Amino acid sequence: MNFLNIEDEMKYFKKMYVLRKEIEDYLFNEGYMNIEPSIFEEYDEFTEVNSRIDRKSTVKLLDNNSDILILSPDITTGIINKFMPRWEYGMNLRIFYYGKTYKHNGTGIKENREMGVEIIGEKNQSTDQYVLSTARQIMNMYSSDYLIEIGNSKFLKGIMQACSFKKEDYDNILDLLYQKNKQELKEYLSKLPYKEPMSTLLNIFDLEGTFDEVMAELEGLYLNDLMEQGIEELRTINDYIKNTTDKITYDLSMVSELSYYDGIIFRGYIYGSNKEIIKGGRYDSFTEQYGFKTPAIGFTVELDELIKVLYKEEQQ
Repeated sequence: MNFLNIEDEMKYFKKMYVLRKEIEDYLFNEGYMNIEPSIFEEYDEFTEVNSRIDRKSTVKLLDNNSDILILSPDITTGIINKFMPRWEYGMNLRIFYYGKTYKHNGTGIKENREMGVEIIGEKNQSTDQYVLSTARQIMNMYSSDYLIEIGNSKFLKGIMQACSFKKEDYDNILDLLYQKNKQELKEYLSKLPYKEPMSTLLNIFDLEGTFDEVMAELEGLYLNDLMEQGIEELRTINDYIKNTTDKITYDLSMVSELSYYDGIIFRGYIYGSNKEIIKGGRYDSFTEQYGFKTPAIGFTVELDELIKVLYKEEQQ
């Protein structure tokens, strides 16, 4: 944020300090332990496992050995890289952190403050619900007017694998889904040879709403085992959550900027902002790329966007 005077800037940083401490205290009292993540990643290693990341957006620097490092665009990657080579069977971590991520945004380097929550090594019937509950509690601390969207990456992977798209088409379609560009997606698909799974892909932006509404829209469309597995995971969440809140909606077209999610993915929004305040999901398979496959799920709280909303409300 830009400030006209120092007094306003000091008020802003005071608010940021209080906000951060409130969330840290809540997470610590819930049993999460604090860690301090590194801000450095190795460029080649990071971009290899995060294939959807825009390489031009990474902030690069050279170390003394002329190896290319980047300032971290994603803290979860660094945490998994740090822990997995030393991971032991049966371990279970519930952690939280405060950190910054860095990206080129076309005009300069954008610094983003965030807090993160990760549960690594634990997966039972209630783990996904517990993480969503933690995210909801944090949203509820700052607004009663919020919404959490939930999707499942297995559903979309099921369609894409069944279509057997070429890599270029695969990446372009994911980009159009990420941009929510319905018209261009239809035009793009119309130029490709038709396959049955594309019937669901052509209608995927209609697959949002309550769980029952999504199920009704799915009727008659193509489904395979992986897609049904994703839906069943959402059904389990819905069975747990439907009687506790009306602030949940489902979106089967949801795509993350990061490519490592392989289960539920979710985003949280607060009235007054069209940007994500919370975003996260399950990434079990991602841990295997660092030497040990173990269950993992987490999310980040976008502190800069959250405080912008709170600061704007205070000025009104």
